[in-house]
Amino acid sequence: MSSSKKVGLALGSGAYRGFAHIGVIKSLKKNKIPIDYLSGCSAGAWIAAYYAAFKDLRQVKKDLINNKKESVSLLLDFDWSAGLVSGQKLISYLEKRLPGRNFSSLKIPLQIVATNLSTGQAFVFDHGNLAQAVRASISVPLIFKPFSYQGKLLIDGGLSNPVPGDLVRKMGADLVIGVNLYHQKEFKTGRVMMSNIFRRAERIILYNLAQASLQNCDVVINPDISRYTGKSGFIKYFTKEAADQIILIGEQATDKMMPIIKAKLKT
Repeated sequence: MSSSKKVGLALGSGAYRGFAHIGVIKSLKKNKIPIDYLSGCSAGAWIAAYYAAFKDLRQVKKDLINNKKESVSLLLDFDWSAGLVSGQKLISYLEKRLPGRNFSSLKIPLQIVATNLSTGQAFVFDHGNLAQAVRASISVPLIFKPFSYQGKLLIDGGLSNPVPGDLVRKMGADLVIGVNLYHQKEFKTGRVMMSNIFRRAERIILYNLAQASLQNCDVVINPDISRYTGKSGFIKYFTKEAADQIILIGEQATDKMMPIIKAKLKT
């Protein structure tokens, strides 16, 4: 689609929900919507980094979906000091998959957000080693050991800016599309029981954090992946069937927003 407006895409946090970002990008490409700037947080940082580096969804799917055994092995890297997973296998994996990639060599300008554990403020990566930025951004507390960088301890960016639309706006985007992976249905359905109060509370916090972050976006894509929140066993999310379905949900959610996106690009 021909337009003089620059489009910025902000891919939000969401763990396994992040497969939906692949569907979002697929829909944008299908409808010839340009992606001039990218920002990412946590799972969104991972997908954004791949797409900014290769501008090709096949590489993302090959590494994250079609290679389940290696993907799951990244979590079998126990540390026990400041998180269950040390993250050493993960960063080695990312450096192998993104060899020599610095922000300056990317095909699409990109910024990635993590959270400074000491200050609680967002920490933005916009230069340097791409693998390190992704490793920092996905450092879910208690799961991954915080990432040490320039004297700072960095954790999951979702705790400070879960849908970083403000970053692509500052980079020069006229139209900011944000992808929020936290849906109300994740905590509005089902019975409230003592056994699930903590999980529901966690989802409410994540949802409300994302809503605050979305104030910087002109268009919000909100894939409903709630049907997968009850799946038992994290490894099941890495099955091709589950990943493909989540990708499809992301694509369909973006297709529904396409008339609004195209209208905003024309005005």
